[in-house]
Amino acid sequence: MSYPSKFTPIPNKDDLIHAYKGRSIKDLPTPSIIINKNKFEINCNKMLENAANLGADFRAHIKTHKSIEGTILQLGTAKYKTDKIVVSTMMEAWKVLPLVEKGLINDIHFSLPVVKSRLSELADFSKSVPHLRLMLDHADQLDLLAEFSRVNPGTKKWSVFIKIDMGTHRAGLEIGSKALDQTLYKAIVDNSITEHVEIYGFYCHAGHSYNSDSKETAKQCLINEIVHGNKAALMAKKLNPKLDFFVSVGATPTAHVSEILTLEDLKENLEGDELIGKLELHAGCYPCCDLQQLSIGYISQPDISLYLIAEVISTYPNRGNSSPGEQLINVGVLGLGREFGPVIGHGKVVEQKGYGDWVVGRISQEHGILTPLNDTNNNKFIPHGTQVKIMPQHACITAAAHPWFYIVNDDDIVIDIWIPMRGW
Repeated sequence: MSYPSKFTPIPNKDDLIHAYKGRSIKDLPTPSIIINKNKFEINCNKMLENAANLGADFRAHIKTHKSIEGTILQLGTAKYKTDKIVVSTMMEAWKVLPLVEKGLINDIHFSLPVVKSRLSELADFSKSVPHLRLMLDHADQLDLLAEFSRVNPGTKKWSVFIKIDMGTHRAGLEIGSKALDQTLYKAIVDNSITEHVEIYGFYCHAGHSYNSDSKETAKQCLINEIVHGNKAALMAKKLNPKLDFFVSVGATPTAHVSEILTLEDLKENLEGDELIGKLELHAGCYPCCDLQQLSIGYISQPDISLYLIAEVISTYPNRGNSSPGEQLINVGVLGLGREFGPVIGHGKVVEQKGYGDWVVGRISQEHGILTPLNDTNNNKFIPHGTQVKIMPQHACITAAAHPWFYIVNDDDIVIDIWIPMRGW
């Protein structure tokens, strides 16, 4: 069959390498995304070590960079490794199949709840990967899966995570809700469903952990993820004690602080319950990081591997509320995003140095306005044509806006081009 990924154009990597490899970032067109490979790889290996120290499997979400090269680094290049990933789009899933064929990836989780219009594609894709996990957060989705299998004999049995709502009300089922009770009963007791669908585990994502104001706050979010996932697993075990489950938890903030979580912390918060099944940690933004993690203290600025380069193209003396005024740059919402966080603005200028503190204070479609972070005499206008380095609020959104990334090491010379798997 024909799927969207087959028709989505992808830039030619060889042509890009020929054009840009060996060039200094100072000679690159703006706006562009730069990724420091050394920092990216260090961040990947550190997260794998965090999971291992927690006694957990690790599942790498590839949604930030969406590239083959970045995925390989997330799978591990040092002592610790994983063969599990999360994808947000089928474009990502199809494009990592070369890594499946090499045995580097054996388990892929498609992170959206059941999408009826893509079931044929998911069933087809499942033939190419040892294990495909879907997401589920409503009893009706079980009916969709079972009905598809009945109409299409030979479909591989569906393996699903049940998504638990951690209070953000983005997706998932709440612990203690009638909807969760109904979904569990249907998935575990109803033979017309269990013939075609099996529960692999319970998936928690504390999206609100991005609002944490300290490592301790983020650690409590991680504990809550584990507690909620474990409660759901206990409920399922009561319906069928023979079943085993994974409890998959994490967001980049909570995954970062997993290194300070102890078994004593868990025992204290599980309220006498045992940890059911196998723990799995998942995260996605951690190889790149951004201002959110920096502002809360999970990381330091040198840990951030992804940044945006833009160019100062105009100046407006005495405009705005702070001295000396405002400046125009050649990147807007379509290249940076419109995210906010604890740091004021849509992104922070970290180079060029010597001009004070500037942020992307306002943003339009293709251009942004630099405004002084503070009203001090230290702020000076950046000369026209000067390339500035901007740390984004949300690396995932910023990266998604660009057709390729320039890869450098610490000398800021382009060594590679990564092409993200854009599209659906």
